This record gives sequence, structure tokens and C-alpha cells, in this order.
Amino acid sequence: MKPVSDQTLYEVLEVPRSATPHEVRRAYERARALFGPGSLASYTLLDPEEAESLSHRIEEARSILLDPQARAAYDERLPEAREPAAHPAPPIDAARISAAADVRRPPASAPAVPATAVGPPDGSPWTGGLIRQAREATGLSVLDLSDRTKVQRSCIESIEAERFDQLPPAVYLRGIVLSIADALRLDGQAVARSYVERAAAARAPTRSR
Repeated sequence: MKPVSDQTLYEVLEVPRSATPHEVRRAYERARALFGPGSLASYTLLDPEEAESLSHRIEEARSILLDPQARAAYDERLPEAREPAAHPAPPIDAARISAAADVRRPPASAPAVPATAVGPPDGSPWTGGLIRQAREATGLSVLDLSDRTKVQRSCIESIEAERFDQLPPAVYLRGIVLSIADALRLDGQAVARSYVERAAAARAPTRSR
């Protein structure tokens, strides 16, 4: 993934060069909500310099791409290139989550807590309450877990309380939950998959009959 500074304004907003003003505006609002100042992703996935650079580029994209004359002049300066994919990767690759969070696994001497000791019965989902029980079973406070994983304390609390509306999209949430589960010596893949599915179901809009 190219650095944000090397991406075109279209790539920053994840829209094709043929995007309409309405599509650009929607993409800007989505990017601003996800990566703007104060967002969860901006302080759990990015260092301050990256967050500031990305925020600046998002605002630059809005300013230029929603101004017909400025956009036409900008397009003339762009080299001919392939249109971005319909669903491109986000500006910050999800594969970087663990590295960005600087996850520190517990030392080898830390007591292992088998998932079965605090986990759900076969086929049952991993809930925020069970993750909290697993943390408490290790004797760790939320602050301790935050120190180990570099995940913000407020994010851990929201995961345990299942405040799904305050959590990032699934692509980022999975990496965060995986980091937490690994630090608790649980089956990270199983916990992350189960919890993200639960969050997705809770976020799904209710369809009226």
C-alpha cells in the first residue's frame, strides 16, 4: 500500500476518477468519520504524524474534488492510470493493525488461560462479557490489558460492554479483538471471528416487515 502522501486524491477517498460529486461527498464523510480527528481508528491504528497527514489529505480531496474547476485542473495533472477497484483496500492496510498497535504478547512465564476455562460452550458466541471474564481470570485490569496491547482503554471497555456503535468497522475490529484475545492466551482467531460476527449482526439495520 502506497503512503498516503503518494496516493491520488481519488485513492485517498477510495473513489474512481469518474465519481460524481455526490459520491465524492459521501466518500469524504465516510473517510472523515473513520479517520478524522478524534476517531477510534486515528488513535488506535495511526501514530500522530500519520493521523495528521491522512486528515490533511482527506480535507484536500474534499476541497479539490468538489470544486469543478479545481478538479478539472487536478485531473489534467494526473497521469493516465487504471481506475481503482470497486472495493479498494482502506488507506491503512488492515494487515498493519497488529504492528500499528505494537502488540506485546505476555511473557512466556505468564500463566496460560485455556479458552475452555472461560470460553463459551461449543457453538456459542464469544461475547463482550466472556472476554471480560477471560481478562479477570488472568488477574489483569483494563489498564493492564491496554498497556500490553496498546489498544485504548476506552476501546477495550466498549468491546467488553458491547457498545458496538462506538467500535470501528469489522476490518479493524477484528485485528483489535485478535490482539486482545492473544494477550489473554485465548484462541485469537476463534474469538475475533465470533465477536466480529456478533457485532455485525447487532449493527445490521432492522428491516420492517
